[in-house]
Amino acid sequence: MAENLRVLAVVAHPDDEMMVSGTLALQAQAGLDVTVGVALNGNMGGLPGATREKRAEVRHQEMLEACQILGVTLEWLGYGDDDFMDRYHNDYQALEMDFRNLFRRADPHLLFVGVLDDYHHHHRCVAELALNASLNASNAERESEYPPSSMIPWTFYYAPLPGTPFVPSIYADITATFDLKIEALQAHKSQHQFLQDHHRTDIFAQVEATARHYGAACGITFAEAFALCARFNRPAPIQQLAKFFPDTH
Repeated sequence: MAENLRVLAVVAHPDDEMMVSGTLALQAQAGLDVTVGVALNGNMGGLPGATREKRAEVRHQEMLEACQILGVTLEWLGYGDDDFMDRYHNDYQALEMDFRNLFRRADPHLLFVGVLDDYHHHHRCVAELALNASLNASNAERESEYPPSSMIPWTFYYAPLPGTPFVPSIYADITATFDLKIEALQAHKSQHQFLQDHHRTDIFAQVEATARHYGAACGITFAEAFALCARFNRPAPIQQLAKFFPDTH
């Protein structure tokens, strides 16, 4: 069924995969090759009083646990929250090369990426990098230690946290994997109280409310929402899309 289909979700921080984790779990259960690329190491979030090195270590372990729960592969780029924007503004070419190599290693047919008007500057910049790098990764003239990827991946934006305007193109029924979505989110223990204190939100309530909202929009219990990236060469033929959104009920 999977036909050796490969999926890559690129996110900024460990725990950002929660926006698409129900769909990734569905795809993994159906036999697709699913990878989560995490750009930053989370060294500025959670664990008050801890060193930045300790935060990065803890959050890496939490991300590994979450990926194990979801049944997906982790690609950890490991940039610091504290110096990512400096790299973005002052060494963009090297940064994009790292992202390009991520795409060459994963060689995805389908890409999930954040929206370009997200509330967080890291989210926006990582999304832009992913789009640019995935366009260039298949160009053999741009050499690296990895062979060029086989294609420019078909691309979907995943829905951001509520508050950022978003118009879905499609919905994925994650009713069967919603418990896994929550279990993977529970793996990010360092973030639960931090998000409550820093963002004034119960992340579990917010994730459930969002999944119920999108589920109600299409007549099911829980859903994740996606918008088609309409840039040149990005949309998938509709005949191809069903392969990436399997029904595992």
